[in-house]
Amino acid sequence: MAVDDGDVARAPLAAFLCALVGLALSLAAPAAAATDPGWRTYQDRFITREGRVVDTGNGNISHTEGQGWGMLMAVYFDDPDRFDALYDWTREHLRRKVDGLYTWRFDPGADPAAMDPNNATDGDLLIAWALELAGRHWERPRYRLDSERLREAIRRHLIIEYGGYQVLLPGRTGFQHDGYVNLNPSYYVMPALDCFARLDPGGPWRRLMYDGIRLIELARKGGRKLPPDWVRLDQQGALSLAEQWPPRFGFEAVRVPLYFYWMGLGDVALLDGVRRFWMRPRPPAWVDLETGESADFPLSRGGLAVRALMLGNGDSIPLAPQPDDDYYSASLLMLSRMAFQPAPLRGVLERKKL
Repeated sequence: MAVDDGDVARAPLAAFLCALVGLALSLAAPAAAATDPGWRTYQDRFITREGRVVDTGNGNISHTEGQGWGMLMAVYFDDPDRFDALYDWTREHLRRKVDGLYTWRFDPGADPAAMDPNNATDGDLLIAWALELAGRHWERPRYRLDSERLREAIRRHLIIEYGGYQVLLPGRTGFQHDGYVNLNPSYYVMPALDCFARLDPGGPWRRLMYDGIRLIELARKGGRKLPPDWVRLDQQGALSLAEQWPPRFGFEAVRVPLYFYWMGLGDVALLDGVRRFWMRPRPPAWVDLETGESADFPLSRGGLAVRALMLGNGDSIPLAPQPDDDYYSASLLMLSRMAFQPAPLRGVLERKKL
């Protein structure tokens, strides 16, 4: 294993306290909500007044990934009013009473708008994490209770034993098949899982995180040793590329190094292949892990922000998205800023230790 207990134990101090914004989630000063150019730009371009995060690169739909990321940004920039709007919209339009999870997709042009009944597990994790952080930071017990309830729904419906691992299903339905399951390495939001493990030491979160790290390490494919967007795990514990998706290191897996860096594990050996691949001046947006074919267009500005973290150049990340950045690129850029910057409110949060 390239990552062991010692590696995690050597992570930065922020990695030891969920109260320090879930392993290196930083909080800006109180005035940041009004003054930060990135947060102002992101809100103006991608968040409606009602609190819907708009995916401008995907037909202006919304999804739980975007709502969760937006909620995390609102905590980071100390913007409780925007957080309230984001969460209120998410609960009203996406929460499923049947199981407490969230419908993953909202299409304002469809009837009904939340037509797909399935959830997306990374979105649920992000929402639960943001709720815990918001409840702790602004001393709102209701948010922490809602986070606890959502974590219980995730535990009950989305975590299973399979092939010798404890795995995180990407959604409640559609990913378990006869003899195998499909998994998405980027759905393992590592700092959120670690936060939950510290809140609930007797729960499944710590093993889920470690098994996720093992799976990502073993799933790296091709001569470049890159994590795939999607992977297949069979009943015997063997891993292969999932057949239902292109066999790429691409738009999904770009989040794997982001979440590892956020957790304080950006320098682990299992990311060496990513660092080598991204050392070229204009790395492509994706590469086929079977054929070596690559995209004829480069990484987005948001992807380049994740690359900057991996190459030790986090201070070069722009403060704000640019006009040609779509929702996904802008989100990766903002999240990379959040993962890189220190925590001005660390002293406040340290007084709220678990």
